Order: sequence, then structure tokens, then C-alpha cells
Amino acid sequence: MPSDRDVITAVFGASSGLAGLLLVFLGIVVSTFQSYSAAVPAAATAPYRRAGRVIVAGFLVGLAATTVSLIWLLSPSGGLYDTAVILFCIQLGALAVAAVGVARIVLWR
Repeated sequence: MPSDRDVITAVFGASSGLAGLLLVFLGIVVSTFQSYSAAVPAAATAPYRRAGRVIVAGFLVGLAATTVSLIWLLSPSGGLYDTAVILFCIQLGALAVAAVGVARIVLWR
């Protein structure tokens, strides 16, 4: 059984790394979105805006998980531990949604 410090240290590193990975997906979405001309109807670019919102939300959740993990490392508390782990799980979900969504709208459009 890993100690709480081991788990939080892993969450701290993994959440910041996954936040960076989400920025890669955001770059793909932004560059594809910008390839459309301004004359294209909004409906054509709506999937890119939705994907961008999901990716940015996942990135912010990752930053929150990293922040809560750092605060826990500085001053351990049970509530912060649970919050960090929950935020990390949400970030993993957002990463899965972003990966599938970006692949769907960029590769299979």
C-alpha cells in the first residue's frame, strides 16, 4: 500500500504532465480551426470550439490538481488529499474525451 505522500507526489507529477499533453491537443484544435476562412459558417467550426472548451477545462482541472497536491505536500490534510485525487481522476477523464474528440474531428471529419 503506497503512502499518502507517494500518491500525492505521483498526482503532482502526473497532473502537471497531463496538463502539458492537453496543451498539445489544444494546439492541434487551434491550428485546424485557424485553417478555415472567416467566411465559413459557424456551424462548421463549432466542433473545434467545443473541443477547445473541453481541453481548456481539462487543463485548468490539471492545474488545480497540481496546486492542491503542492499545498498538500506543504501542509498535509485529508480533505486536500481526497480533492487532489478526485481532480486527477477528472483530468484523466477530460484527457480521454479530448483525445477521442480531437481524433474524431481532425482525422475523421
